[in-house]
Amino acid sequence: MPADTARREDGRQPARDAAPAPAPAPVPHPAPVPVAAPAVAADTPAAPTVPSLPAAAAAPAGQTAPDTPADAAPLVQMPSRYRVRMPEPVLLTYTQTRQAPGARPETLAAAHIDWRSDGERYQLQVDGVLGRLSSQGGSGDAGVMPRSASEENGGSPSVTEFGNGEVRFRASGRSVPDSVGIQDRASLLMQLAGIGLAEPEQLRGTVEVVVAGPLEATIERFQAAGVETLATALGPIEAWHLAQPALPGRPRLEVWLAPARGWLPVQLRLTGADGVVSTQTVSAIAAPPAAPAAAAQ
Repeated sequence: MPADTARREDGRQPARDAAPAPAPAPVPHPAPVPVAAPAVAADTPAAPTVPSLPAAAAAPAGQTAPDTPADAAPLVQMPSRYRVRMPEPVLLTYTQTRQAPGARPETLAAAHIDWRSDGERYQLQVDGVLGRLSSQGGSGDAGVMPRSASEENGGSPSVTEFGNGEVRFRASGRSVPDSVGIQDRASLLMQLAGIGLAEPEQLRGTVEVVVAGPLEATIERFQAAGVETLATALGPIEAWHLAQPALPGRPRLEVWLAPARGWLPVQLRLTGADGVVSTQTVSAIAAPPAAPAAAAQ
């Protein structure tokens, strides 16, 4: 109750026994103070069906989210908000197809994801719809922590290095500030698996990860598109479908993670800006042929 209201009520009570005092000059009521939105969002789910991660969750409780859009803000301002558990070592083999608009799908060579980790260090080799990628690094509070990454696209590899508070792109000579939870295009896949392993509910709604490519770092967003049953060479596999929004002139990546298979990416689909759809679907899951390499420092 505002203080001026309390004084008026206290003043009215003895008026039954004493002569009324002259009416005081009206005092303007203070403007109501709105309740801060984050206090409600912290305890109340956004929706009764599929909960989403509120935008304010990226900022500490009690602070106001910045007015600048996430894409325009410095990447160092976007710390990882996810709990992550490092996936176990695994070798994934995939069938791979490519389909141009109006054409029949064509079968390509098998694709692979070779993930080797001792829980502290890792090496990763990826070939398939994303091209030929490699990554090595370690682990930390934010999950997978790349130290270096490379991509081969028909020429010499493009190398990206992480460390000393910055990300360096050798192809351009540029660098940007490091960001907690930043990934390269290969390690992103295992980071998503690690998020599911640690707490599946984190994959509902919108998932945002800072990803360093060969030339720049961007905030990549994935929307939860539901649970689907995939037809694979291993039989039907139930998987969570995450999809990037379709934006004009940009490729769109979709990832299917299988809870019963350690949240591994059992299917990837890349739709190019030209409409060509490349898909790889798991055909074998095995332990890697060698122990985790000690080269990742």
